[in-house]
Amino acid sequence: MPCRRRQGQFKHCFKALQKPRHWGKGSVMTRPTIVFDLDGTLADTAPDLYQTVCWLLAMENRPRVTFERMKGLIGDGAGPMIRGSFGDTGGVPEGDGFERLLRMFLAYYAQHLADHSEPFPEALAAILRFRARGAKIAICTNKRYEFAAEQLRIWRIGHLFDAVKGADSFPFRKPDGRHLSETIKAAGGDPGRALMIGDSSADVGAARDAGVPCIAVTFGYGSTPAHELGADLVIEGFGQLDAAARRLGVI
Repeated sequence: MPCRRRQGQFKHCFKALQKPRHWGKGSVMTRPTIVFDLDGTLADTAPDLYQTVCWLLAMENRPRVTFERMKGLIGDGAGPMIRGSFGDTGGVPEGDGFERLLRMFLAYYAQHLADHSEPFPEALAAILRFRARGAKIAICTNKRYEFAAEQLRIWRIGHLFDAVKGADSFPFRKPDGRHLSETIKAAGGDPGRALMIGDSSADVGAARDAGVPCIAVTFGYGSTPAHELGADLVIEGFGQLDAAARRLGVI
């Protein structure tokens, strides 16, 4: 597994930025809302998810799956990661057997949410730029809310987000567009002036369903290449995000 940056290396992102002009002087509903997926888009969380999958496989006397294989399973929650990894190593238990594995996975992961996971520094810099201009910032993730919120607390960046909504925040989740549109509304934004940024078919599907422009990132975890997801634009790094958002007319 490749080495990961430590938290001290992205603290520079919190230095004061020169404040650019705001987007208009109307109500908050006129301001753009920038929504990020979490795993593989805003943060590099694969190391701890991989550790959890490998622990679970070992507990059941199964061989490991590769890191790259596991990354392709991220995006739809714990269930698909369990089904994919166990399907590759001898079969997936059903019924109570699967529910037992899910409970084990969640209990272990809850204790190892940020052992090696951390935000991408470039993402934090982009968030600060948009916030300085008055934009609303939100997270729409298929991770359970309690896990997402705890990671943000550990990383000390929870204050940067106007709303965080997880897989269990509503009775629907990505790729259902209501997950995205309700997240935007919870942030005090307007789905008609919003942008979704993600790395998977669930992210693009939710954006399409909600009628929200979408940007896909090439460095994420989705099993489908970013250029094949059907997003409006594709970026290779967050340094390209501002120009992409302007091109889509969001800012």
